[in-house]
Order: sequence, then structure tokens, then C-alpha cells
Amino acid sequence: MSGKIRIRMYNVGFGDCFLVSVPAPDRTLQILFDCGSHSAGPGPRKVEEVAADVIAEVTVNGKPRIDVVVATHRHQDHVSGFQSELWSKVEVGEVWMPWTEDPQDPQARKVLDTQSRLALHLESAMVALGLADEVVSVARNSLTNAKAMRTLHDGFAGQAERRFLPPKERSNCSFSPACLPGVKVHILGPSHDPDVIRDMDPPATESYLRLQVAKGSRSDDLKLPFGSNWVVDESVFAIERPYLCLKPTEVGRIINFGKGEEFELAVALDRAVNGTSLMIMLQIGQSYLLFPGDAQWGTWSVALSDPTWRTLLARTTFLKVGHHGSHNASPREFVELVLSNEFLADVSTRPMSRWKYIPKSQLLAALKGKGGKLARSDKDEHDPPEFERVGDKYVDLEVFL
Repeated sequence: MSGKIRIRMYNVGFGDCFLVSVPAPDRTLQILFDCGSHSAGPGPRKVEEVAADVIAEVTVNGKPRIDVVVATHRHQDHVSGFQSELWSKVEVGEVWMPWTEDPQDPQARKVLDTQSRLALHLESAMVALGLADEVVSVARNSLTNAKAMRTLHDGFAGQAERRFLPPKERSNCSFSPACLPGVKVHILGPSHDPDVIRDMDPPATESYLRLQVAKGSRSDDLKLPFGSNWVVDESVFAIERPYLCLKPTEVGRIINFGKGEEFELAVALDRAVNGTSLMIMLQIGQSYLLFPGDAQWGTWSVALSDPTWRTLLARTTFLKVGHHGSHNASPREFVELVLSNEFLADVSTRPMSRWKYIPKSQLLAALKGKGGKLARSDKDEHDPPEFERVGDKYVDLEVFL
């Protein structure tokens, strides 16, 4: 195998979509990592249009084919593009998903059921409470995304094999799939360890949310705790006992008490789903391409504490920066102590008012300080010559085998 690997980062806004094209003796191998966009942070084009572009790119002689589709985890900003009907005509060799998607695994079903039920309750509660769409979108990001997940589990043309990764046996986590000749794959996470899995289970809803709202009731349908004969009009107090009246600011504090907890719980759920994210290294010739999805500290900690994985991480020549450049998906230990002094990196991101520190400027500066050359999907910040930007559609990078 000779030539160059092309890594295309599509501008989907706050989300991920990467197409890796690998030259092979008889054809070009195509590996797609995710295709999605967050509803609160869309890109310049609809994610359905991006999906159409991907399909057009992998079409040869009128037949669209992708050798491996990787869905790192089920968040909307990683899978929403798979809702398109166009995928039904795309022949796919294999689909890789985290082990938590395995319908035959009891522990996987438990984790997925807990996360899905909480996402539905949270969305219902937030809508009933009249919270802003941007806040509600945090919960929606963790919804089942049923149509997209049906495509990944049962869709595409051909007889796509489904792999739920990594295997439970550590010795099987590195393999050379027949569908990707010349490519060695290392699955670094998510872990099957019960102590790490615990981080995938978000807290229960009932201690945070008003039960009626969590069950889907409208806030104006809630029952008052006392009958009308126990209720005294506030005007009586205002005239006869003004010293007993609460100030407007105090009333506001009571009314709004706990409203921030719904958002905090949605964030906790978001992190739990991120904890199920695949972390994959592709070893192709002399190139080591690291795609950590949105993996959080639990997955990183396991990988960094494993001597073999740590050595592998040190060989990274290309890095897909985790979780759109957030602080909790690229540990300082990895950046400062493990990552080499010469690598290329892509950051699929865009500014979000809710998360003012994504992408985290200190992280990007640290990556550049290690000698890394990187490009952002959303804007040109003096792209290094290795990157080729095509308008606001995508950024291409070629690396030698």
C-alpha cells in the first residue's frame, strides 16, 4: 500500500463528520466517523446536505459504498445525519458502535434504558417549565435519536456486519478487519470495567425534578396543596399585615428555586452518554490516526494507565480533538506528557453561547505549543499549508502512509 491518506472534516457546526479515504491496491477504502450536528449549533448547511455530500463522495460508477461506518456514540451531534433516507442506497461493509448499543448485552440494555428514560423525562420537564430552547436542546442531544439509530442498527444497503466494540477480552481489542486490508485497528474504549461503567449512569431524576413535571404534566395543571378555603388573598396581607409579605425578589427566588438543577442534570446525562463513546486508533503504515469521539476522563484514564495503550497514544500522528475542543475530553496528561512534538489535528467545533469555553483556547494553544498543526472546521485561523479548506464545506488533510 502506498500513497496518501485523506482525512476530510466536514463543517457540520457543533458536531462531527469525518471521512477517511485510504488508498488500496484495487480501490479506495472509505471509513466514515459520525455524521451529526447539534440542534442548538448547526453548521452553514443542513446536516442532511452534508450527508448527501458524503454519499456523493463515496459513489463510484453510480454505486455508493462505505467500507466502515463508525458511530462513536448516539448523541444527536454525532448521528443526526443518519436520519436521511439516502443512506438506504449506500452499501456498507461494517457498522461499528460502542458495546453499550449491543441489544444482546444485558448490561448495555440497562445503561441505554437508564439514559434514554432520563433524557425523555428531562425534555418533558424542561418544556413544561418553559425553559429556553438552548437549554432544552442539551437534553434533546441525549434522546434516543430513534430514526438515525435505526439506520445504524438495521439500515444501509447490502448485508452490513455490526460490531459492538471493544470486545470484552483485552487481547482482542487490536485487530485487522478483512474489510480494511492494510489497516490495524485499536479500540481503546469505552471500558467494560464496572467502576468505569458507573460513570455512564446519570443520577436519578426524582430527587431533582418535580414529579408531576417529570411525568409530562403541564406546570399549570399541577394540584395546589391546600383547598381554596385555606387560601388568603395577598391583598389582605398587603393592607393588614404588610410586614408578613415577601418582597418581589424573595418571591422570585422561591419561584425559580431548583430551575437550574434541570440543566445541571441534563449536563450530567450528556457526560454519561459521552462516557460510552468509542476511542479508536487506526494504524495505517507509519500513520497513527486517533479518533477519541467525545470520550471523557473515565475512558482516557483507563487508556493512559495501560502501558501498551499509552505507548500507542504517544505515536499519534493525527488527532481528532475530542468533544469539539472541550477541556474534559483532552486530558492535560495526554497533551503535555504523552503526545509527541509533531502531529496534525482537526477540531470540529463552533462557538456556543451556552458553553463559552468550547473550544477551550488554552487547549488549542497547548496543542500548538507541543508542535501540533491544527485546523478548525468553522473558520480559518491561518490554516497551516497541510490543510486545504474548501469554502465553508470541509477541510481536507493528506498524510503519508
